[in-house]
Amino acid sequence: MSGDNNQNIPAGSRMNLNADLRTVVIILLIIIAGMLFAWRPWNSQTAGDRTIDVTGEAKLKAEPDEFAFYPSYQFKNDTKDAALAEATVKSNDIVAKLKGLGVADNKIKVDTSGFNIDYPVSREIKETPTYNLQITISVSSKDQAQKVQDYLTSTAPTGQVSPQGTFSDTKRKELEDKARDKATKNAREKAEKSAENLGFKIGKVKTVSDGVGFNNPMPMGREVMATDMRAGSTSSSLPVQPGENELSYTVSVTYYLK
Repeated sequence: MSGDNNQNIPAGSRMNLNADLRTVVIILLIIIAGMLFAWRPWNSQTAGDRTIDVTGEAKLKAEPDEFAFYPSYQFKNDTKDAALAEATVKSNDIVAKLKGLGVADNKIKVDTSGFNIDYPVSREIKETPTYNLQITISVSSKDQAQKVQDYLTSTAPTGQVSPQGTFSDTKRKELEDKARDKATKNAREKAEKSAENLGFKIGKVKTVSDGVGFNNPMPMGREVMATDMRAGSTSSSLPVQPGENELSYTVSVTYYLK
């Protein structure tokens, strides 16, 4: 029957039908080729996988708003009770004087430790019982720090007397917020420039690794003060001069490329 039907279709119509089919096939092949070129399935890395890693940096300068002191004292005596008694008297005197200078009670910490205190009875040579007294003091103004330092130099401490400049939690957070803002902007600028040079544009952020924050500034005048104390100097202490400290902050960002 189908043969009879084909025979009933005029020759011109059959030629037009074949031409239309060829046209449709050609159009489909062109579409498929275009899709393959766009998708590039032979390439294992798709456009969405392309990324760029950059590190944004920021530097700020700021003056510390807190000052920490760590004076220490050593007491030796023939008995541990006598050594401990000396350490206790010294501690009480210093704490009372510091409070008189306006240092808050919760800003003073006292630690006492002893060594060469317990030894075997059979030991022929007895080491002198010794107690170490460590006092931690924190103040929030330069003027008060100067008063505390002037007083501590008169107490004959061992080691460092000058303060270590630090940042309060409030100021540290404020500085880190500013630095993070500058570092993230710096990271985007770097990414945009690199992408432009490579013929791409940056897309959305894939990952962000925040910085670890700032380190505290170094103590001021440590060596000079220690030398003065070893030499038994009775002169007034050096002026507290914290100056400005350069603080660095970094943030790592990964962007998609498009």
